[in-house]
Amino acid sequence: MKLYNSLTKKLEEFKPQTGNSVGLYTCGPTVYDHVHIGNLRTYIFEDTLRRSLKQLGYKVKHVMNITDVDDKTIARSHQKYPSDDPKEALKKLTRHYEDVFIKDAEALGIDFSESKIVRATEHVNQMQELIRNIPNKYMAADGVYFDITKYPDYGVFVNLDQSHTHHRIENDEYDKDHVADFALWKKKKEDHEPSWVFELDGQQLDGRPGWHIECSAMATHYLGQPFDIHTGGVDLKFPHHENEIAQSKSANGKDLSNVFLHAEHLLVDGHKMSKSLNNFYTLDDIAKKGYDPMAFRLLVLQSHYRSQLNFSWESLEAAQNALNTIMQWADLKHQPNATVMDEGIDANRWIKENFLAPLADDLNTPTALSELFKLIARVQPGEKLSDQNYASILTEIDKQLGLDVSDRPDIDEEQKQLIKQREQARDQKDWGKADELRKQLEEQGVGINDTPAGPIWFRL
Repeated sequence: MKLYNSLTKKLEEFKPQTGNSVGLYTCGPTVYDHVHIGNLRTYIFEDTLRRSLKQLGYKVKHVMNITDVDDKTIARSHQKYPSDDPKEALKKLTRHYEDVFIKDAEALGIDFSESKIVRATEHVNQMQELIRNIPNKYMAADGVYFDITKYPDYGVFVNLDQSHTHHRIENDEYDKDHVADFALWKKKKEDHEPSWVFELDGQQLDGRPGWHIECSAMATHYLGQPFDIHTGGVDLKFPHHENEIAQSKSANGKDLSNVFLHAEHLLVDGHKMSKSLNNFYTLDDIAKKGYDPMAFRLLVLQSHYRSQLNFSWESLEAAQNALNTIMQWADLKHQPNATVMDEGIDANRWIKENFLAPLADDLNTPTALSELFKLIARVQPGEKLSDQNYASILTEIDKQLGLDVSDRPDIDEEQKQLIKQREQARDQKDWGKADELRKQLEEQGVGINDTPAGPIWFRL
């Protein structure tokens, strides 16, 4: 498998550290609100990566964090539950939005069944221990900071002007071009802030961890250091991943991860998503307009993860139509008048050369999908059904792309009888009754294509 390593800025042959076992860490959501579709694009990319690694024979240990304590979660929890105990308010808010995120992920075919999902609030001890091991830290009035002047390798992702005089950034997230010492630990300042006891060098520093230390502590706790692959959106390169690398290597003298992969931005109508531009969308917004969440997954897969993706309602409509084409092809397995592929197709060879090969080439999902649509276009009604080959390819689509096509149910017996009655009416040239039966089927969500081999139904 070849992957584009953001550290080296090169396409490289991927080689795990240990046999065929892969340690994969993905930066998860900050659970203070619904995640937007730009975030979801990254999670779809990471899910596709995990699927492809598994299908290529690797044993994947996948860890994803839930950021349930930071500036945003604290502010929102106090706003929503001002009278509650700070930790209880934080837990109430973040567990709710964690559930919302998992529901969105499941609707998009993102599979966490074999993943380990870990919460920041349950790993504060590991974060404190990591902070203790960082030599180039210093205490300020409001917390503990990382001194970047004592870490000469700072700036692996971007070229930075490192001239500064201990300018400190207290905020968890800050402008990309800001070079500054960042917070490892923040002292409690307000009564509504949740806090944990932290004794450091004989001082009591009750407060909470900085955002960047969270991922470093959880990733290395479960995967060791270095681990194989670290992923996230391109917006996390700097400062988040930069700071993760700095504090982890400073503490242990080892690289954090051998490979970093980053998914590009999702734009909306050519612009960055912003609530002020009224172009800030969630999966709920997509569902409310009647689109299948899987249409958004397909839209994401039609673009390479390292290319910017421009979302528009027109592009989503096109993706929905493309999804319908795949689903209609999958439904042909239930229909005696239909064939799904040429007898001359060798499924195993097709999967290896036309599907696995593009995905092994830095997750080239657009090419894999292009090959799939070429295959679908070869369908000729009335030819012999190739059940075994067809089933193999449907299963592979699910395993690799997560589109959930292999287990689509048949229509019910009543609908099948309506199709037969309509054919009888057509044979008797009773076109009025045939039209009436077509309308009954359409009201039940079933459309009909009349072909030389007989009627082929599809879901509306």
